[in-house]
Amino acid sequence: MTNRAAGCRSKIAAIFTAACSLLLILGTQAAPAAANQCAALSTNLSLTFDDGATLVGPATVQDITSGSYTPAGSTTPITGLPPFCRVALDISSTGNSAESQILVEVWLPESGWNGRYLGTGNGGFAGAISTAALQVGLLEGYAVANTDMGTGVLYHCNSLYCGGRTGLGGPPGGLYGHPDSIKDFGYRATHLMTVAAKQVVAAFYGQPEHHAYFAGCSTGGQQSLMEAQRFPDDYSGILAGAPAYDRTHLHMSTAWPYAWTHASTASLLTVPALSLINAADLAKCGGHDGGLPGEGFLTQPAICRFDARTLQCTGASTDVPCTDPTAASCTCLAPDQANAMNAIWQGAVDDRGRQLQPGYLRSSETPVPPTAANPFGNLGIVWGESGTEPPFDGLMFWAQGPEWSWQDLFSDATDPSAELSAEIRAIDTTPVGDMTFEQALNATSADLSRFRGNGGKLVLYQGWADPLIPGFAAIDYWQALKRSDGQDLSTYARLFMAPGMWHCDGGPGPNVFGAQDQLLPPKPGDPSDDALAALVAWVENGVAPSRIIATKYVNDVPTQGIASQRPLCVYPNHAAYSGSGDVNDPASFQCVPNQPAHISAPAPIYGP
Repeated sequence: MTNRAAGCRSKIAAIFTAACSLLLILGTQAAPAAANQCAALSTNLSLTFDDGATLVGPATVQDITSGSYTPAGSTTPITGLPPFCRVALDISSTGNSAESQILVEVWLPESGWNGRYLGTGNGGFAGAISTAALQVGLLEGYAVANTDMGTGVLYHCNSLYCGGRTGLGGPPGGLYGHPDSIKDFGYRATHLMTVAAKQVVAAFYGQPEHHAYFAGCSTGGQQSLMEAQRFPDDYSGILAGAPAYDRTHLHMSTAWPYAWTHASTASLLTVPALSLINAADLAKCGGHDGGLPGEGFLTQPAICRFDARTLQCTGASTDVPCTDPTAASCTCLAPDQANAMNAIWQGAVDDRGRQLQPGYLRSSETPVPPTAANPFGNLGIVWGESGTEPPFDGLMFWAQGPEWSWQDLFSDATDPSAELSAEIRAIDTTPVGDMTFEQALNATSADLSRFRGNGGKLVLYQGWADPLIPGFAAIDYWQALKRSDGQDLSTYARLFMAPGMWHCDGGPGPNVFGAQDQLLPPKPGDPSDDALAALVAWVENGVAPSRIIATKYVNDVPTQGIASQRPLCVYPNHAAYSGSGDVNDPASFQCVPNQPAHISAPAPIYGP
């Protein structure tokens, strides 16, 4: 749900060190666009929209040739940029700027354009243009666009907060009472960005792009699937990571781990407790799932059935309970801690026993304490339980208003054995103009027949150790596609699961493979090493990806060298060590079928 903005700043610095070599990758370049063509857009740009959308004021056009650009509201310049034309737009989806304002930016390389347009996604509640996504797209030779999804100008939201009891990031009710803005966030902003950006590209270069692609993770993954479902003509290829597609139920389910870890004074999962749990489930399951013992992550966490109750204190004199958050270590869990951890692995259920969202997977509980330098940790349990209300519950205020409380999801928040189905349905069915809340926000349709019929290709990916969006999420959508599609799903959609990767990036496993918000892979633009390049090769050359190399840099810093590499295999396969060869060499691994496992999925009433 978030683009991990705090970590992105350091990653962009690393990206710039390799920027100059990227301008010639991913295809034949179009003729250079002179700077005066950028200036001409100031007076000649004319955009047309359907369904009453209009520009709010004229476009802002800047010719940026100094290699440096400082975004509005920032004092830190972005450096190492090639000459480009920046076009900033404010679009109202309805023509009423008091109810709808969607910011869009398009960055156009003035030379080295690869002839392609790239739409990019956001994180969390958006609220601002993702300049990180624009930078990377520009450096790779794309004409690239991003949008604030309509939550910035009118509501002052940020990626983490957009409504709540305290009004963190925007007004207390967020977008409550503003159906047009809710629709903008749900699906219209990304489409209008695409419509506008394609016209800007054609006006600037004197020709349209030869192919259009979209790449996003988290909220960007939801944007990806919404585009494929609602606007199948917009993009030829879509790269969708950790998609927050079942948005209303995903946001409601964040109250589940929060309630369990706050049910009593002894239920909070401290850093020492999570360290103990993580070490124990790795010890039990690591090395038995195609991976290697002691490598710090699981290759097939879905087959691991470790029970946290085995770590409960026994009353022995040597017990060191894990209830002290300041302790350096501990040896056993309080019963309420063990129950909370098992509940988090189980996932949220309603009062009729129906699964609301899949549970988090074993090994995703890696404790990363928030610090001043990294205030969000890895967006996992430690960060999620540290606030005064569940993370991302602001979405519920959009439906129920500023007086809503997360406790309304439970009959008794101190006994969070189930969430109330009546409250879930009340939120889902809240009217949003001519549709419901869930219809406006959830990209759960498994009918991609029009996207497939247009020759569209979809690459899905997710980290098995994702602590924010359960690792099963992308699998659940892939399974829904498989159920609904009579023909071979692999002809147009493929899924890659990344062992040991957290939310979109990071984690103890190999976590760099050319996806959004990641560091650059060792061979950017090479389809064997770069997921976006693999998507391009599939769309334009008919070469479907069967495996993509993922890289783990030493300390996640490219300049320190490569620690290990591992192939990501097309699901439902995984990479297994062949038994010989360098364990850090991807050639020592082969793609083999996954072991049978129970895949946690939402009940049909809640899922795709």
